[in-house]
Amino acid sequence: MKWILLIIKSINVSSRDRMFIWRNIKNTGAVSLSHSVYLLQDSEDNRATASNITRIVHERKGEVLQFFADTFNKEQEQKLNNLVAEEILAEIKEFSKECEEFIADVTRRISNKKFKIFELEELNEDLHKLDKWRIKLVQKHKLDSDNIEILSNKLRECKENLNQFEEKVLQKDGIIGQ
Repeated sequence: MKWILLIIKSINVSSRDRMFIWRNIKNTGAVSLSHSVYLLQDSEDNRATASNITRIVHERKGEVLQFFADTFNKEQEQKLNNLVAEEILAEIKEFSKECEEFIADVTRRISNKKFKIFELEELNEDLHKLDKWRIKLVQKHKLDSDNIEILSNKLRECKENLNQFEEKVLQKDGIIGQ
C-alpha cells in the first residue's frame, strides 16, 4: 500500500487555522505519528486534502513537507494498518462514549420531571449531530458491517431514550392522552 507522509511546521499559523488543518487531516482517517507528522493512505481524496492543507499552511507562512511512502515489508505494512485500525477503534469508542453521555443526559432530564419543549429541541439537535458523526465515520473509514452495526445500535439506543423523553413532554403539555 502507498502512503502520504505530511510533516507540518505551523509556527506562524493561527490556532484557528491549525485547528482547521487538524480537522481536515483527521477527516482523512490519518494516523498521527508524532506532533505534526501524519500518515494518510494514498488516495485521490487524500492527495487533494494534502494539497489543500499545504496551500493553507504556505499562505500563512508555515511549511509542509509532503512525501509519498511505501512500506518495506509486510510486517511494516501490518504495523501501519494496525495504527489505522487503532485510530478507527478510538473514534468508535469516542462516539460510543458520546452516546452514553447523551443517554445519561436524557435519563437525568426524565428523572427531573421538568419536561420542557426547548429541552426536547436541544436533545433532537444533539441526536442529529450524533447521526451526522455516525455517517461521517462510516464514510471516512469505509467501515465494515460489524462496526457500522455498533454505531447504528448506539444511535438506536439514543433514539429510544429520546422517544421516552418526547412522550413525557407531550403528555405534560396535554398533546397526547395520559
